Amino acid sequence: MKVVLGLNAVFHDSSAALLVDGRLRVIAEEERPSRVRHAKRAGVDNTPILPYLAIDEALREAGLDFSRVDEVAYSFDPAARFAALGRVPGDPDIPAGDYGTPEGERRFRDFILLTGSLLEARYGRKVPVRFIPHHDCHMAAAYHSCPWDEAALLCVDGIGEDDTCTWGRWRGGALEKLGRLEYPHSLGFLWERVTQWAGLTPNLDEGTTMAMAAYGDPARFRAALRRVMEPLPDGTFRVDPALARFRAPDVKGFEELLGPRRRAQEPLLWQGTDRRHADAAAALQELTEELLCGLARRVRREAGLPNLALAGGVTLNCLGNNAVARSGAFDGVWAFPAAKDCGTAFGAACLADGKARREEWLHAYRGPAPAAGATAKALAEARLEAPAQGDGALIARSAELLEQGKVVAWFEGAPETGPRALCHRSLLADPRDAAMRDRLNREVKHRQLFRPYGPVAREEDADEFFDIPPGLRRACRFMLAAVPVKARAKSRIAAVVHGDGTTRPQLVTKSSHPRLHALLGEFGKRTGTPVLVNTSFNDREPIVDSPAHALATFQRTAIDALVLEDRLLVKG
Repeated sequence: MKVVLGLNAVFHDSSAALLVDGRLRVIAEEERPSRVRHAKRAGVDNTPILPYLAIDEALREAGLDFSRVDEVAYSFDPAARFAALGRVPGDPDIPAGDYGTPEGERRFRDFILLTGSLLEARYGRKVPVRFIPHHDCHMAAAYHSCPWDEAALLCVDGIGEDDTCTWGRWRGGALEKLGRLEYPHSLGFLWERVTQWAGLTPNLDEGTTMAMAAYGDPARFRAALRRVMEPLPDGTFRVDPALARFRAPDVKGFEELLGPRRRAQEPLLWQGTDRRHADAAAALQELTEELLCGLARRVRREAGLPNLALAGGVTLNCLGNNAVARSGAFDGVWAFPAAKDCGTAFGAACLADGKARREEWLHAYRGPAPAAGATAKALAEARLEAPAQGDGALIARSAELLEQGKVVAWFEGAPETGPRALCHRSLLADPRDAAMRDRLNREVKHRQLFRPYGPVAREEDADEFFDIPPGLRRACRFMLAAVPVKARAKSRIAAVVHGDGTTRPQLVTKSSHPRLHALLGEFGKRTGTPVLVNTSFNDREPIVDSPAHALATFQRTAIDALVLEDRLLVKG
């Protein structure tokens, strides 16, 4: 038996993945058990913080201990990063000792090289550590989860070692890299900086920026943003580093172009006469879609394959994925559900194993399931009683509660891998009244009123509600594409129609999620609308991980009911 442990710990979204004899057993994300969003903040001094909780959870799920691990695959190559230091242009005003400074980069490299020693100190056993280029890991994860034996590959994020965008193909059983862009030409960093200019938190609130774009006019800042990042005729793009200042602590370049940055005490301007933050977000979204489509056309020319697998944090941009699919560059588009850095642990393990098997992901429930007896223990510790029920009774009662306008939390089995809640750790609600969106934002999720919600629907009902390009249908199993809601359906699912008329659906089949499939059918019988609001089961925290987390969040929020495996708890 060969056991490879993949690790991502270099920046954020720390994670561990286990491959056993070439098959994925589990991907564990550190933020779930630690309850720290994204596990840690990216920073040179945070580099040696390893995802020990995720490693332990992954080993538990696989029924192994660290003594069975043959090799550790780390999703970053410190030698390649350090070698690039002389090639990458310097940035103005970088804080001493930070990324991009000689002393910061030396410490960064040395911290990564401590990984083997840190693991040995923790687990009492020395295991060889292989360092693998970050974007190779992103692309390998996308390929090994995709539907095709051969695929074009595109990775777009903030930065790997020095690359910010890489493309290639998987053909003949191997990864072939065909091209790349280097720092500072980074679309991911552009999103971080505009998010920071809007007074939001980079690496955390880019989803808020994307949501706000639906309410803005891109014309206001179109020319300004293209001074920072210019599309090129060859399908790539070029950044003006003097304006971008990606590693500086301030956003002076963006203030020159967009106006003063928003301060913490100032309102976010997305409606009314001055929508400057929404207008900037709209210009950024428009530019992103143009750049992604240009890259897709270039990748198609160079890879010569009809299907594309996407990875990297930028490919969590649902409107961008829709634009790529509609561009006609590819017949099929696969978006990896764990496209952010947590997925690179899987890709690293695949590349280190050498004989990893490609297996299309029909679901994303790849996390470690709760330990046996965890539900009963959590209920006992919370001094709550809830008898076990059969699926029929549980689904009928849940549908009744949803029809009554209740918000129902749903906790079941192994958690989803990646940032989208896909009905194993979800909040469900009636989508027929737009007021439900406002209630969720105000009373449950405590976030901006413009933030949208996506629906979950049965795959056989999708065409009744959504306009999905054929090549993008698989991405809609994972809420990774924003597609138009059909005009005749908008009033029926008003709570999940965003300001631009799109929504981000999750499509389920009877085999991928039998209980939710049945719940949708029962809710449809009662209401004529077999669709539910689906959002993550959390409140300004990582998605709940364990039965104890589920009960704690249920008790301290305005959630009305909780389905906890085969139990049902209802407030009041």
